Amino acid sequence: MRKITALKTIAAATLAAALLAGCGGATLAPKGALAVGTGYSVSLSRDWSDISPLYYSRAKKVKILSIDGPGLNRLFVSEGLSAADPLMVHPVKGDNKNAPAPRGKANMSYPEQIEFVTNSLAALDYQKVEASAPKPVDLNGQRAVRFDITAKTAEGLNVRGVAQAASKGGLGYYIVYIAPAEHYYDASLKDVLATMASAKLP
Repeated sequence: MRKITALKTIAAATLAAALLAGCGGATLAPKGALAVGTGYSVSLSRDWSDISPLYYSRAKKVKILSIDGPGLNRLFVSEGLSAADPLMVHPVKGDNKNAPAPRGKANMSYPEQIEFVTNSLAALDYQKVEASAPKPVDLNGQRAVRFDITAKTAEGLNVRGVAQAASKGGLGYYIVYIAPAEHYYDASLKDVLATMASAKLP
């Protein structure tokens, strides 16, 4: 079983490398402050790549970062999202009348925000998306919720994630990390949690 999982992870790594090699749009997101929208920032504890430009169809108010490539780890960092704004958009299907991306609403409760995140991941073709272990966190005096995620890719690879959601002024602020469960999730988890804790809402 571990051999099969390893082969699936290698396949994801190969695809990720091919995507990054074939696209010149990725840019450096250096260690330090990362501005996300107006008056909102997080702090990166290490260098990432901003792979947002690689996606023609994506949520315009969300930055997508990676260390090893989009198939191996992705960190979604949103600015304040209104009821009109998606968190994630399928890179092929896009966001249109025939395939609308999930939307939230103003002033959502924690359970509603958690459901919005899991629905958004499902829209990216992740399967059996489940959230667990929600816990309140304090972001410089602003309350938020952080929770774990498990899912599978369409190819059957187990993935894990962690997400953070906060609301302020009727807008939702999200940070979502997703990576293969074997090796890659744990490899960047410490940096992801540091970034989540650094969030300074406007």
